Amino acid sequence: MDLTRTTVVVAGSAPVRLSVIDVAPTAPVRGTMVFIHGAGGCAEQWLPQATCFARNYRVVAFDLRGHGQSEAPRSAYTPEEFLWDFTQLLDRLEIREPFLLMAHSFGGPIALTFTAAQPHRVARLTLVATAPEIHLHPVLETVLKLPIPLTALERLRPILAPKLHAPLFVIKRVLAGTLFPWRGWDLLPQITTPTLIIGGQFDFIVPTSALQRMHRLLPDSQLEIIRYARHLPQLERPKAVNRAIERFIGVRRSWRGDIEGEDVFWEEGLP
Repeated sequence: MDLTRTTVVVAGSAPVRLSVIDVAPTAPVRGTMVFIHGAGGCAEQWLPQATCFARNYRVVAFDLRGHGQSEAPRSAYTPEEFLWDFTQLLDRLEIREPFLLMAHSFGGPIALTFTAAQPHRVARLTLVATAPEIHLHPVLETVLKLPIPLTALERLRPILAPKLHAPLFVIKRVLAGTLFPWRGWDLLPQITTPTLIIGGQFDFIVPTSALQRMHRLLPDSQLEIIRYARHLPQLERPKAVNRAIERFIGVRRSWRGDIEGEDVFWEEGLP
């Protein structure tokens, strides 16, 4: 799949350049899928899903501000900033609505808040390894909350965050300032959008108990636990995740694995 990127400038208190993967099939487009990665992640963490679904859907995956190839301003990295970026991105790219929204980990709070506020814009919501309350190991959370100078944080990067796609000052502000205090349980009963909850069997960051509670509170939700997966099931067991998404959006396959068709959900004019 061609991962040619484009740059979208979103304007707020200061303009920020976001790097975006935007792929559409040559055949008639059945709809649009938008992917939001987690803290310290990047758009490529959705590559197995983007590759699978780009044959029939327009696929949009972007790097959050401060992540991947997007600009990393010295902003506060508040939920309001991420929501503003996301809303403007949809407008700039002229996303066809209602669209399918997929979110992983920290992307979950963004997706949940957006869907609760603007349900008419989201056809179906898929939440991967995320919950209305997310915590890391207590020791790591304590370190991130300490007033450590940025230069010292960057020296600790090889130990604390060797595989993250964001500077440590961004990670510190996103996690300690935004994610750890966030509680979204009260949002769940307000969300009537059909929702698929996907979790990893051995995910210690978002345990099965949190997913089960979320499933109970979301009025129209399904829960799928991916066996032998941890916090990145979309990369660790991509075929299982893709099959779960296909069932959720109504894609039917023959015993040979060929797509046979889609449910009435798509025939009624939704994406």
